[in-house]
Amino acid sequence: MNLEQLAYIVEIAKTRSFSAAASQMHMTQSAISQSVRKLEEELDLHVFERSRQGAVPTEAGKQLIEQAIEILQRVDLLRSTIDRSRPLSGSVEVATFPSVMPYLIETTARMKSEHPQLHISIEEKGSMDIVEDVRQGRTHLGFIALYSKQLEQLSGLQFSAMYTGKLVAAAHHESPLAQYQRITPKQLMQHQLALYNDRFVHDFVDRFTDLYGELSILFWTNNSEAVTSVLDNGLAASIGHDFSFHQHSLWKSGHIKIIEIADVGQPDMQIGFLRSEARALGPGAELFATRFRQAIELGHL
Repeated sequence: MNLEQLAYIVEIAKTRSFSAAASQMHMTQSAISQSVRKLEEELDLHVFERSRQGAVPTEAGKQLIEQAIEILQRVDLLRSTIDRSRPLSGSVEVATFPSVMPYLIETTARMKSEHPQLHISIEEKGSMDIVEDVRQGRTHLGFIALYSKQLEQLSGLQFSAMYTGKLVAAAHHESPLAQYQRITPKQLMQHQLALYNDRFVHDFVDRFTDLYGELSILFWTNNSEAVTSVLDNGLAASIGHDFSFHQHSLWKSGHIKIIEIADVGQPDMQIGFLRSEARALGPGAELFATRFRQAIELGHL
């Protein structure tokens, strides 16, 4: 077993794909597959199952991946120049889109208990607003989603991709939609939708309307809890990032079902961390970034 093998299985778990992990790590798929197979033989366990959802960790695989994430994060911290023997101070400004706010709060609480003199400011807002805040120096660290084609607009900023994503539908587990793994535009048009006021969702709805006609929209909202309430009560379905729904407590508890949407072309989407190239994060922000990333990766399994 080596660190590279641990990094491979973590990346496969994040992307749900051997080929996507290989591309992200600039390797061939056969090389990653062979390395994972050797790890499985060494440990005498099966890490991934192949399914319609891609490469899905087995129960034993999940435990191994959780430990791998912790090991890799500890190695990152060891390589860091942060002297954690002294309390950290100063300020850290962090912003994220709604779905990972629980992990941001979890990280903040942990950091404050260890470093009470460190002032941490957290904010929930749209990805492009976060980009502008990082560019203007108002935010140290952002967790954002953006189209792959927008990467060229991030001059002066450093973006570290963690996940690739797409928009999907979500519905209460007893909804008629929940019987499908994949729905057609015609099927989607037969159900009311409660939608979060997100640029990606607006783009999807505009594209869908041009191709197939208007969707039945119950409401648009800036309040993510309103969408959660509607989904929990089965009043309407919704559309959003697959990454976001996979972080959602309702999906983890089995109360909602995630459904792919067929026949609507979607631009490639990237999800990850954003920081300024010119502005050093400082030891407090560096440690916060490591802890925040770890919380997201553990929560994504």
